[in-house]
Formats: sequence, C-alpha cells, structure tokens
Amino acid sequence: MKLYGSIASPYVARVAMFADLKGMQLDMEPAPGGMGSPEYKSINPTGKIPALVTDRGECIAESTVICEYLEALQPQPPMIPADPVLQAQSRMIARMTDLYIAPHNTPLNRMGPDRDQVLIDKQAALFAQGFHYIEAFMGPGPFAAGDTPSLGDCALAPFIVMLKQNIFASFPEVEDPTEGTGRIADWWDALNEHAGCRKNVEEYAVELEKFLKWLREMMAKRQ
Repeated sequence: MKLYGSIASPYVARVAMFADLKGMQLDMEPAPGGMGSPEYKSINPTGKIPALVTDRGECIAESTVICEYLEALQPQPPMIPADPVLQAQSRMIARMTDLYIAPHNTPLNRMGPDRDQVLIDKQAALFAQGFHYIEAFMGPGPFAAGDTPSLGDCALAPFIVMLKQNIFASFPEVEDPTEGTGRIADWWDALNEHAGCRKNVEEYAVELEKFLKWLREMMAKRQ
C-alpha cells in the first residue's frame, strides 16, 4: 500500500498515527505533481491528501475512510472500539474535529500584521464552542473513548499540535483546552503518557514546525 501526502498535514498525520498504533507499515510519498495537479488527480480526483492506493490498485480518499479501511484490513489491535457506544464516541470526536475545530484555524492563519479583533473574538468563540462539543461527547477516559487510543485520538491530536504551534501562542484569546483541569487536559496528559501516541505527536510536531518555517520564509519573500 502507498499513502500519498505529507506528514505535516493533520489529516495525513491522522492516518499515519492510526496505522502506526496498529503496527501497520505504510509507504508515504508526496502527491505526484503536487496537490491538485492533473497528475495527482489521475490518482485521486479530489486532488487532496491523503490518498491511499491499495495493493490491488484502488484509491481510497479521505483520512477517516482510510482509517476505517485499515481497521477492516487488519482488525488487531483494534483502533475502533468494539462496544457500539464507545465506537460512536470515537467516531464523533473525529467528526467534530473536522466540523468544529479544523475550519476555524484558516481565518486566523490568513490574518496579516493588522489584527482584526472582531474576527479574532469570533474565531475564539467558535473554537471554545467546538472544544465544548468535543468534551461533552468524549467517552469515559482517559482517551477519547475508553482506556486505549482509537480513531478519535488520532483525529484530534494533530490539530491540537497545530493549534499549539500557530494559534494559541499568537492569539491568547483562543484558550488552549489542554491547559487546566478539563476533560481535554486529562486526555492530553494520557496521550503524552502513552509511548506510541507520544512518539506520533512528537514526530508530527517536528514535521509541522519545518513546514511552518518554510511557509513563513516563502511568505516573507513575497512581501
């Protein structure tokens, strides 16, 4: 199997973490010609990353769908709980990360040197709402849904790392939910106490920092 994408993407990191915790080896390559290129669209018509090409040559797109495929391909060790309620909770955390956390990052990242306080306050409120939803729907701990890592953890962790590197420090109006005594703070502690999760979080943080440094340099050259 071949995974197209860059580990600096939180969606690619989701799949990489999921596969690693299952003990599965995925060969990763950049999207041929780059995201959105005709060459890559001949493989994945959406032009987005990640995309998984199976051993039979089929392309599977969308990070959560890829994780579900990997789970079906190799059920052990399980990364989607067998218990129906825990299973739903783990999937909800992944879905809510995509719906209520991921979209609020972009407007702040695109902000220039002139701070738009109205926009900042709006995005801060949306982040707070999203994290409230996630805390409300997390299952019994310490992980997203139970006492072992699952799909929800692999979805949320990369976005927390991303926000720590490029949002929380730059926009104090956006509260870091891993600080303090809330459910997400307890979850973050558990994640970093788990050797496999910690390894993936640290690897993603390193690759993301490299990407953000490159991006800042490119933007500086254009100004």
